[in-house]
Formats: sequence, C-alpha cells, structure tokens
Amino acid sequence: MKKALVVLAIIIAATFSWFAYLSLDADKRDQDAAQVPLITVMEILHASDLQQGVKQAVKNDDAEAVDSWMAQAREVGQAANLASEDMDYLNSETAKDYVVFNAKRQLYNEAFEARYYALEDVESLKAQYPEAKDLFPRTDALIEKRDAIIQQIAVAISGSEQPDDAALQEARKQWLAKSSK
Repeated sequence: MKKALVVLAIIIAATFSWFAYLSLDADKRDQDAAQVPLITVMEILHASDLQQGVKQAVKNDDAEAVDSWMAQAREVGQAANLASEDMDYLNSETAKDYVVFNAKRQLYNEAFEARYYALEDVESLKAQYPEAKDLFPRTDALIEKRDAIIQQIAVAISGSEQPDDAALQEARKQWLAKSSK
C-alpha cells in the first residue's frame, strides 16, 4: 500500500510539474509574440503611398523627394518598433536603391503601355529603363501579338492574305481608335 501511495504521489507531482512547464512555455510564447512588429520592412517599402511618391520623385529626377520618402519609411519603422537590423536596412543605401529600382520598373511599365496602344517604338524606352531588362522579352512578345492583330485586321479589310499599305494604315487607325476608348 505504501508503494502505491509513493507511485501515486510521484505521478501527481509529475503531472503538476508538466502543467507548470506548459504554463511557463505559453507565457514565453506570449512574450515572444508581443515582440513581433506590426509591420515588416518589405510591407513598408511596398506601401502604395511610398511607391507612388518615390515613382513621382524618380520621374521628376528629384533625389531630395526620394530621401524624404525614405525618411517617412524610417519613421513608420520606428513607430512599428522594428528590430535594429530592419532599421539599419531602412537607413541603408540598399533600401533606397531598392525602392528607386522598383519605381523605374513601374515607370517603364506605364510608359510601355502608353506606347503599346499608341503604336510607338519602345527601343528608346528600353535604353531609358535598363532596370526592366527582364521584362523586355515579354514586352517584345506583346508587341509581336499586337502587330499580328493589326495584320489580321488588315487582312480582313483587304480580303487578301497580303494586305496592301492602305489596308495596313486603316488597320492601324482602327487599332488607335479602339485603344483610345
């Protein structure tokens, strides 16, 4: 009987110890969760207002405005209690280069879209925005598809597989008329 009581006491003590451990572990997880910032560095750098502001600054070739936007990003980081490594990144030239790089890519996309619909050349645009060089094959493919559509319109206008210049001109006019709506 004494052995059974000793075993029971050990089991009860072990059970209480286990629950105490779980309670302490839960408290530690709660403390760790409380230290997680409300926002990440990438969320700050990809915020729409920051991206639009930097894009406009890059478009206007205004380095001071880019610096001002980065200062605002750092203020947000401080308010969100970001870790010191994250704040160091926000203070770095790398972070600034990152947002400028993304702004130039956005400017390329916008300018490409305008030129695409207006049937304008994009080669000078490629030279202006080398940051978007990975997008060049896709934009070239889009231009090829657009030109094929215009060719199909010209074939429909002329009724011939080899449309003449007048049919091609009319097809381009129709393209421009539809894309301006």
